[in-house]
Amino acid sequence: MLIPPPVPGPVSFHALLTDTAGHTRDLSDANAARARVRTVLKATRKEGAAGGGDWAAAVKVTNEYLPYLYAILACVEADDLLLKSDPVFTWRSTLSSQLLKKSNQRISLPSLHYELAATLLTYALCLSNQSATLIASLGSYEISSSVSTTAIKVHDETVNVAAELLCRASGVLTHLAEVVIPRWETAVGEGAKGRPVELGRDVVTALAKLCLADANLLAIRRLLSRSLSVAHSTTTPGPPLSSSHPSPSLLAKLHLNVYTLYDEARSLVKNSSRGGDASGEVSPELRRYLSDGRLLAQALSYKWLGVDCGENHGMDKAGEALGWLGMAKSSLEEVQGKTAGLKNLKIGKGRSAGKGRKGKVAEELDSTAAFASAYKKVNDTVSFQPVPLAATLLPRVPAGRAALAVKPFVAPPPAFRPLAGDVPRQIPPPPVGASDLDASTLNLDGDSSDDDADGDYFGAGQYF
Repeated sequence: MLIPPPVPGPVSFHALLTDTAGHTRDLSDANAARARVRTVLKATRKEGAAGGGDWAAAVKVTNEYLPYLYAILACVEADDLLLKSDPVFTWRSTLSSQLLKKSNQRISLPSLHYELAATLLTYALCLSNQSATLIASLGSYEISSSVSTTAIKVHDETVNVAAELLCRASGVLTHLAEVVIPRWETAVGEGAKGRPVELGRDVVTALAKLCLADANLLAIRRLLSRSLSVAHSTTTPGPPLSSSHPSPSLLAKLHLNVYTLYDEARSLVKNSSRGGDASGEVSPELRRYLSDGRLLAQALSYKWLGVDCGENHGMDKAGEALGWLGMAKSSLEEVQGKTAGLKNLKIGKGRSAGKGRKGKVAEELDSTAAFASAYKKVNDTVSFQPVPLAATLLPRVPAGRAALAVKPFVAPPPAFRPLAGDVPRQIPPPPVGASDLDASTLNLDGDSSDDDADGDYFGAGQYF
């Protein structure tokens, strides 16, 4: 799925910082790098809404800005650069349902930590969107009669690249949730309370799990591509499986891992809406994506557990195979009943995402019915086994197995380094009255203007 990343408002580091060590050129380069991020993101979001968008370019410019941001943080720590006042940064929120209903989607908060957190979130979402764009360009190549064996191999490699991008995105988000956000909270205390919901630890961790779940789904797709191509070119998919088909037991465990990741992400998002560590609620479109993805992964795990019983245990477990397939059918029909809402998704290419998942559900229902029909004939004529109830089968569900893991994020080396030497850092006192500020002073800039509004904002004086 495509999730529009936050977009930064304009800012000048020269206006925020006093240079005591000759970093004038470095700050100019940082301004230019940040301006490129803003320009490319605005253009990419507009193109993405129309069905296009160069997310690879967005990844590139964001990746180029990060070394400058880490360098500025290091120089502020070393007092090479001194903060003139509260360093206010503005970013447009993208996942808060409350803000998305308003024309004001831009949130201004103090602290370089806010700038770093928003930049890393943007970087991760651009990686995820680049992956989604690659996959959207492939179509259903595995079952297309016009795609050659050579082309299938090329497309399989594209799927591998897309999965790696998602693993990288998950790594960035994990680093953001486990390292950057805790440091931000420690540095500014109550100043972090007014952040948008997508910069709360719960939601960031949920996004990391979502990306990893999607990556594992791509790994499963890659694993199945050759056998699906053979099945569709020779006969209707169903029993018996070819000798080259991946193990049904393995496929069940891989889908169970995806189910677990979606389920954990869904729980974290729910927790954030019950008074989490940030303001606002996650948009209903993202919540629905997690809920339906969880249910679909569960259904496919049941399907492959049934196929494993039918294919590898024959007449001995024909009844159990029908039990699993019956559970899969029920779950798939539940997802199918909810996919009417998927076509109304407003996140990025939500409509395409909805159609893609809807087509997947219909295809899996047909496949499940084909397996169930074959095993029922065996059971009705040879095995005569009872079909166990769901309550009997659920305790037999195995543990999931991961196909791919998070690719850890390593912060880039700073674009420049402190020149003043090891000087003890002096923390400037907060402005008078800063302790009296509360969440009601959060500054939401009008989205139609690039000019920063004057006045107070949440967390004033509690910066860096």
